[in-house]
Amino acid sequence: MTPPATSAPSPRMQTLWRAAYWILPSLFCLYVYFWGLRAWYQQDDFVWLGQRFDIVTFRDLLHAIFAPSVHGTFRPLSERVFLLVAGSAFGADAFPARLLVMITQLANVLLLCAIGRRIFHSAVAGFVLPVLWVSNGALSFPMAWSSAYMYILCGFCILLAFYTFLRYIDTGDPRLYRLQWAVFLAGFLVMETMIVYPAIVTVYAFLRARRYFNKAAVMFTGSVAFLIFHSLYVPKQHEGTYSIHIDSAIPHTLLQYWKWVLVPNDFLVWHGWQGKAWTAAALITLFTIAIAAYAICAALKGNRLPVFGVALFLILLAPVAPLKEHVSYYYLTLPSMGIAFVGAAAAASASRARTVMRVAAFLLIALFIFEQAPFAHWACKWWYERSQRIREVVMGTASVREAMPKKTLVLTDVDETLFAGAFWDHAFQAFGLSDIYADPGEKQALLSKPAETDLDLPSFFLDRADFQRGLLEHKIVVLSVAGSVPLDVTPRFEAEAKAAAPAWPERVNAASSLSDPYLRGTWYAIEETHRWMGKQAGAIMAAPTSPTQKVILQGYCSKDSLAAGPLTGHVTIDGIPAGDLRLTGEGSFEKSFPVPAAAVGKETAEVTVTLDHTFRPPGDGRDLGLVFGSFEIR
Repeated sequence: MTPPATSAPSPRMQTLWRAAYWILPSLFCLYVYFWGLRAWYQQDDFVWLGQRFDIVTFRDLLHAIFAPSVHGTFRPLSERVFLLVAGSAFGADAFPARLLVMITQLANVLLLCAIGRRIFHSAVAGFVLPVLWVSNGALSFPMAWSSAYMYILCGFCILLAFYTFLRYIDTGDPRLYRLQWAVFLAGFLVMETMIVYPAIVTVYAFLRARRYFNKAAVMFTGSVAFLIFHSLYVPKQHEGTYSIHIDSAIPHTLLQYWKWVLVPNDFLVWHGWQGKAWTAAALITLFTIAIAAYAICAALKGNRLPVFGVALFLILLAPVAPLKEHVSYYYLTLPSMGIAFVGAAAAASASRARTVMRVAAFLLIALFIFEQAPFAHWACKWWYERSQRIREVVMGTASVREAMPKKTLVLTDVDETLFAGAFWDHAFQAFGLSDIYADPGEKQALLSKPAETDLDLPSFFLDRADFQRGLLEHKIVVLSVAGSVPLDVTPRFEAEAKAAAPAWPERVNAASSLSDPYLRGTWYAIEETHRWMGKQAGAIMAAPTSPTQKVILQGYCSKDSLAAGPLTGHVTIDGIPAGDLRLTGEGSFEKSFPVPAAAVGKETAEVTVTLDHTFRPPGDGRDLGLVFGSFEIR
């Protein structure tokens, strides 16, 4: 008997299926990371948002965009231009920036659909590939944090270049090969990870398109050129968080990332399963065995695409593997793409296999998605809520500043979220707000958790003596930020200041009007963030409590100050010589001097700087010496 003929899908149904193929993964991405669209700024965002206030000339603009960071990175497009434009054009409205991040990620989803369909010759794999990558919890961080846009944009550059290479293989059109080069080179303005792109296409060509191996391998010349440029132009950290260590710790670091890419960091905390570590271990073991067994079996049968997925994971992880002092979950944003390739290859194989294999593959892929995607959605919402807490305080304080433009504002009830997410990277200054500090009484509690290394503490906390005097002179308003709206609690703090014994400052900021009572000698009017001294000037402060302490002077030496030769002077404490000051170059300085034993244990100490010469600007009647800055004993 002849089996009944099955009718082909109608053109309308084919159109619907085609639309679903391209649209559903994007809708899935929108659902998982919806809260990222509504997130506000936080942490490093404020550093880049605030750079617009330092731009006066075209040279300043070039420096803001192309100067390398102190952490050893060079990312003009994804950090500098992105947030410079966002801050200049939209101010405190973060939605345009967040929208651009989402649009870029949706473009990544579409590229993965196209790449998956092409290399696996399977619509199922093309559909599964972006869904698996989007599901991974590591993406929650860059999808809710604007400063991490480089991971999303770098992913776009890698995927676009790779898709263009695949199209070149299909058509032989040299214009596509040149376009791949253009995208590849542009990617270096986004993120250093682009340096490994040639390894990706070379491995793919070796496994799947040997004829184009040389065309892929020649791209290493671009990576070598960038490596030389980066080595010469960008400062390296030889110690600390971002220092590179090529040592025996790398295998341990890779193992940690392997565990995280299979089971999200904080997965047990999210579920409340802190006492059930075996669940995470079981999932990691299950997925590891499945990936290894499938990759080996597929390779033995001539299917090398699962091996390519594993290689992609390792290649994209290679740039951060040596950072053993900064092992971070969000570093898996791009490497997790490799695991998605393995899963997509499994889906393609299963679609052509027997029912048992189909069911097994479906269950494993479904388990991975249901383990990862809800966590990613929750984590993205957590970052959103954190950013909204910061927005409420920053914008609420901005409203108070508008109503009280001449008051110094001190925030009390600051928690770790606000300190790490706002104060640490100068959130208020990023929107043109100045003279805003945290309660000095909370300093010890706040610094007991975040690392104190490299923190600009004087910009976070008022000196206790300045705080007390400012309250007594009604120059300070204290705001409680315990709730969603800052509340004025100044009367309580003023009463405490009146009842307390007079305090002397440990640090005198010459650029603050609160420090006026402590300045001695010749000082001129405050000019924004600094103040000029004359030939002799100084400050009185709390005396040192130990002979091991130092007097720290911070300021700026101008080119005009050096016109008559090196600027020299003498530093004294209570009239006792502490050392000689000698400045030979223009720029900021920080000089330290030992404290005389006679100054230790007293109530106050007066630090005086006497210069050998000053200068008088044309049309200016002032005799100027140095720009300060601060005096500090620590």
